[in-house]
Amino acid sequence: MFGHIKGAFTGAINDKKGFFELAKGGTLFLDEVGNLPYENQVKLLRALQERVISKVGDSKTIKVDVRLISATNEDLLTLIENNEFREDLYHRLNGFKIQLPALRQRPEDIMEFATFFIQKANKAFNKEIKGLDEPVKELFLKYNWYGNIRELQNIINRAVLLSKSDFIKSETLPDEFKLNSLQANTEQTGFKKMGLSELKQATKITEKEVIIKALSESNNNKSKAAKILNIDRKTLYNKIKLYNIEILK
Repeated sequence: MFGHIKGAFTGAINDKKGFFELAKGGTLFLDEVGNLPYENQVKLLRALQERVISKVGDSKTIKVDVRLISATNEDLLTLIENNEFREDLYHRLNGFKIQLPALRQRPEDIMEFATFFIQKANKAFNKEIKGLDEPVKELFLKYNWYGNIRELQNIINRAVLLSKSDFIKSETLPDEFKLNSLQANTEQTGFKKMGLSELKQATKITEKEVIIKALSESNNNKSKAAKILNIDRKTLYNKIKLYNIEILK
């Protein structure tokens, strides 16, 4: 974010401008701001309060003037309670907040996005897919879309690439869509009673599915999901990475 000077560390063979300096007079977007290390939180707070930065290895200050937009799928207030995020930085960032609902909370948008991504994939793969067949439309509207827009785009890309007909059919979809009936059954029988509150008790449902379900119930709040699963955040992060579970805002 802040750049460095030549010789600041091994491999720093030239001076390098950071994003704050490059965005001077414009807009800087910081994604996943909730995952910033504490040291960078301090530097970011200073940049916002004093409108100056220092490059790594340099004692000089550089004035910056940027409009900052940040995003996160973390519950920053929970992180503050756990001393993982600075409260003063939170208030600096929280000048104007937009809460974006998950895709599963706005099903009326699913077909619009699907059509857009099909058109985009057609150009990328030189295909002429016209749309989704009716059974697939029903599956798309019932699916929970844990990965939000990015998951939808990835699934569309895969389906367009594999499709041999004019319309996307269910055989081109990944296995996640086959879990809908399982999820419905677990909800009817009481998913939490089956072991959502204790990860080790999940016997009939795979560990990955339990983690995805916990993330869904906590609105992708990793701290809350870890509590539901009775594991620590580090273990949850490791398992999310292990199972390649994609979490988007």
